[in-house]
Amino acid sequence: MVRRALKLFRKTMSLSKIEHIVVVMMENRSLDNMLGWLYPAGQSGPLAVLPRDSSPTFNGLDPGMSNPSPKPPPATIPVTTSASSSTTPDPDPQETFDNVTFQIYGADGPDAVAEPFVPMGGFAINYATVQGANPAQIMEAHSTAQLQVLSKLAKHYAVSDAWFASVPSQTWPNRAFAHAGTSNGNVNNGTVPDPLCWNVPTIFNVLKSMGATWGVYSDALIAPSLTRIMFPKLWDPWLDGHFHGLQAFVDACASNTLPQYSFIEPRFVLDPNDQHPPHDVNAGEALLYEIWTAVSTSPGWGQTLLVITYDEHGGCYDHVLPPTNATPPDAKGTEVFAFDRFGVRVPTVVISPLIAKGTVFRSDRTAPYDHTSILATLRDWLGISDQDMLTSARIAHAPTLAQLITLDVARTDLPDIAPVSAPLSLTPMGAEPNDLQLSLVAGSARRFGQDPAAEVARISTRQHVVDYFKRRPSLIHS
Repeated sequence: MVRRALKLFRKTMSLSKIEHIVVVMMENRSLDNMLGWLYPAGQSGPLAVLPRDSSPTFNGLDPGMSNPSPKPPPATIPVTTSASSSTTPDPDPQETFDNVTFQIYGADGPDAVAEPFVPMGGFAINYATVQGANPAQIMEAHSTAQLQVLSKLAKHYAVSDAWFASVPSQTWPNRAFAHAGTSNGNVNNGTVPDPLCWNVPTIFNVLKSMGATWGVYSDALIAPSLTRIMFPKLWDPWLDGHFHGLQAFVDACASNTLPQYSFIEPRFVLDPNDQHPPHDVNAGEALLYEIWTAVSTSPGWGQTLLVITYDEHGGCYDHVLPPTNATPPDAKGTEVFAFDRFGVRVPTVVISPLIAKGTVFRSDRTAPYDHTSILATLRDWLGISDQDMLTSARIAHAPTLAQLITLDVARTDLPDIAPVSAPLSLTPMGAEPNDLQLSLVAGSARRFGQDPAAEVARISTRQHVVDYFKRRPSLIHS
């Protein structure tokens, strides 16, 4: 008991060195897809691992990894050492609960696994069901040269090779776990996503009630904040002053006036830079470079913790079978899913001059890292009491980021990262909108008294999504 109390005290002390926590959540990429080649076998590995008694090697890709091919005769599709394009996979892979279950377990699912079972062997077969898809694209992984911003930050600070999406499904459930510790029993976004089904308290409501400072910053050119749209408990006009554009974040960094907690959203609709397939990953790299530059040149850099993560894997290949020891957040499971297993691994990079260079981290608890670790970290960092904190049991069991703060004195060395200069490929505006873009329309419609189903039914192209928000220009950053 004394040893555990001392360990908790040390972690609390390490977090006390931090004054600002910034979280950036990108879209729909697996760890293998983005950072699988960060530390290839046979080359120099990480300089430090946490916990210190964990594996000294990074659990990334190996050239021998593959997936069964959907075409007879029986064959496999190998993973690649680089992606053929900055927009692969194109078209968008499947990401609903049933499709993700197939990608992980195959046709028979987790309860009746056929022999021989190929863990994580359903990606290529599942992707082949998407009209116009080339199954080989789902096995393409980006090289470090293709993602220099993300890769250099990962090597210069810390990256997890065991951070899992909270739910083996879509954007709304996973972002809900990041903000609320629960998806209120929702397994998918919903055919027509309805915020009234997600009407739960969020960490922002908790921070507001205790007087902590926070801000949500969106890089959107035309759409409202997804975070605010999702949760009716954030619709109160009194909260308007907490939602801003990205320039406000950059300005706050420059003037050292960041709130205690900042959450950043990429662009999802017009000129998207969220890295959601098939959006150009270079656009996301440019966004991350802008955020990194703002944070690292801020007078408050030495006391800032920056977290870059992704909401879910979005159907992109990963080779690690997700754990099945997830704690259900509440009693709102369904006949389909009890919220007792995690989703696929996603890239998560944690940046601070108080983190040792070249760190790879995993959980120091029984439960692995997932998005509720962000909430658990905020709880311990700000000393939020049990009665004031969100009630999710998943948060209560989640590891925090405290173990990463191992340095007493802030490092002064910075990675050599160049601005992104690659030309960007834009998705045609006549293309079909993705599920997230449709959900922004549905959620906005509900918030402002329209019929969500009727508004979504009018939309068949991305231009229709833009036109919907052009009719309501006051929604931007609201």
